[in-house]
Amino acid sequence: MTDPESPDISGAYDWSWYWRGMRNVFSLPALILISAFVGFGGLAREAGIPLLELIFMVPAIWALPSHLIVVAGILTDAPLLAVVAAVALAAIRMMPMTMALIPEIRAPKSKTWHLLLVCNMVAITAWVHTLQKAPEIPRRGRLPYFAGFASILMCATTLVASIVHQLAAGFPAIIMGGLYFLTPLYFAASIWNTSRVRAEHLALILGFSFGPVFGYLIPQAGILMAGLVGGLSAFGFHFLTRKWGNAE
Repeated sequence: MTDPESPDISGAYDWSWYWRGMRNVFSLPALILISAFVGFGGLAREAGIPLLELIFMVPAIWALPSHLIVVAGILTDAPLLAVVAAVALAAIRMMPMTMALIPEIRAPKSKTWHLLLVCNMVAITAWVHTLQKAPEIPRRGRLPYFAGFASILMCATTLVASIVHQLAAGFPAIIMGGLYFLTPLYFAASIWNTSRVRAEHLALILGFSFGPVFGYLIPQAGILMAGLVGGLSAFGFHFLTRKWGNAE
């Protein structure tokens, strides 16, 4: 059996792993993510986003929290700069995720532009799945595997969101309400399950708690303010508990 860490000079990548990554579209994490975009397709239609723009924004933005921020900004007539700032803040978390992933998928002959090309594919589902599978995959197959898994997720979620976008008008109101709920439910469950310290759980709880308050006080920036205040409060809690712990 070939050692996954051993170098192979026969080529930059083993592209057979690309198709193996694509086959995992039927894995549980992938199906959960796809189901979340069922709700997003309905939300996008409710916000008045045309089909072609939806097809463009799903793979271009490729982060469900950022998608939700854009839709919320449209529904509340938020200023463009506020929406851009909120999306940028939501995307900051992708930087440490990318920094953790790239050393794991880099092959001996990887070029910088190869790695930059797959950076836009980094999102929580593909990131967690690839890091879990990487030790079992030869070095030359890791980048193709990640690219295959992420690209099939992009295609599948775009297709599902587009179908729901077109069919949503004929759905009963109670079904549409359930579909809307799938997206925030997936988002909240994913964050909670991947959190490793109490401060991360606290940030989620505070964000949800502050959401209605700021939604009432500042409708055009409710999500941004709830996330900012909740996150800063949780960070302050984490900083103080670590400081007290070190003092003891």
